[in-house]
Amino acid sequence: MDEDWAADVRKHAPGADEGAIAGIVRYCGIALRNRDSALVSFSDPAETGRVRENYLKKKLGLTDPDSDLDAAIAGVGAHMGDDPTRNRVTVYYLLADRFGKLGLFGGGAAAPVATAAPAGAVPLMAVPAAAVPAATPATAKRRVGAGLWPAVPLLLLLLSAIGLFWIISRGHPGPAAAPAAADSVVAPAAAPAAPAIPVGMGLTQEEIDGVPSASVYFDTAKTDVSPEIVGVAARFKAYLADHAGAKLAVSGYNDPRGDAAMNAELSKNRAMAVRDALVANGIAVEAIDLVKPEATSDTTTSLENARRVDINVV
Repeated sequence: MDEDWAADVRKHAPGADEGAIAGIVRYCGIALRNRDSALVSFSDPAETGRVRENYLKKKLGLTDPDSDLDAAIAGVGAHMGDDPTRNRVTVYYLLADRFGKLGLFGGGAAAPVATAAPAGAVPLMAVPAAAVPAATPATAKRRVGAGLWPAVPLLLLLLSAIGLFWIISRGHPGPAAAPAAADSVVAPAAAPAAPAIPVGMGLTQEEIDGVPSASVYFDTAKTDVSPEIVGVAARFKAYLADHAGAKLAVSGYNDPRGDAAMNAELSKNRAMAVRDALVANGIAVEAIDLVKPEATSDTTTSLENARRVDINVV
């Protein structure tokens, strides 16, 4: 999908942080290429449950009660109620902003949350200056003198104790004090980088909210499938076994060079080759749909990335 994710986020969050948006796009990765996986269905309890468990808890590290997290998800859905698309990037941005977690994706530091003062307490900054009597030179002098004199005997006693300790320690050195441990600083987790696109035959895979996705890449004008498909097929097979009714959408693309008709046929043959490889590795053919993209020639990316077949759960 060729989407302006930042523009969609700004429809619901004017002034949204560009760095955080880019980080969330990287986190979502290849899931954004397919329209179904690029959207969030707030009417599907299974999907909102995955958002809670895999995004809010695992990615954002939240420990709030499930009821609070579900309420936050529902609140974002209500906020986006007039938007029929509900893009995943926008949903994730609004949730991260709601919990002050944009820094995990490279966004600016969140404003500190104000803590309410105990009942009856008066904030320090709220004390009027007139409540504190001003000191005149005379009263200031009396205060200084009166404050210092009682401390003189204590000061002499302290100096004597220090001198005695120094004399004793010269002959009996004690154990060296352990160096103070530096305050540990935990840096926010960086958003994971998108998988590197292979040059020629290869494969990338990701998992967003517990849902696997993959892209299979090809050499120029070829339909040979990478041997890595064996491991990927096993992940998809396990997911389909645990999610009744789920299916795989397989879509083929080509780079824009050459004859358009031949390229369209090449994209179809690549998709069929991936489907056959998935079936050969234990996935029922009835669980796989060949989905033709609106445009098989991908002009929005590099030539290597354009020569691919996307596999997404629908």
